[in-house]
Amino acid sequence: MKLYTLPKSAWIASHVLIMLGLIFATIWLWSVRPGGAVAFAAIGAMWCFAGGLCVVFASAFAKLAGKK
Repeated sequence: MKLYTLPKSAWIASHVLIMLGLIFATIWLWSVRPGGAVAFAAIGAMWCFAGGLCVVFASAFAKLAGKK
């Protein structure tokens, strides 16, 4: 199975969509549970989870594609 990396424009488009999704989810969650520790913790967990996935998948796919 041959792996390839996304062109820069596709990479930017995919990350813009991911960021917009996180921003809209943050706005929605903050409007449902304004203020408070529960909403703040849930929003922080959501962003940290997305960032962790990005780090893990980026290094895994870079090794698979032979770039590292």
